[in-house]
Amino acid sequence: MWQDYVIAIVSILFGFILLPQLKDTWRGKTILNIYTAGLTTIGLYILGVTFFTLNMIVSFVAEFFSGTIWLLLFLFSAINIKKSISKKINTR
Repeated sequence: MWQDYVIAIVSILFGFILLPQLKDTWRGKTILNIYTAGLTTIGLYILGVTFFTLNMIVSFVAEFFSGTIWLLLFLFSAINIKKSISKKINTR
């Protein structure tokens, strides 16, 4: 199925586009909205499972890749929020 490859290419590109954002979030420079990151993660994993059930394995792997990038953004943002709150409490 050619659609499997088109979906996979677009999804992988969306994942790679997020790598600079992931780098900044990992370093604590930015914080993403955790609701957006969390819901996007869940949605991408749901799409991945759906593609798997349709036997679109390449798309499944691509969605899993993009979903994992969003999951990391969620986790690092949550950690950065916790650090930010902790700093505010300790400076008082």
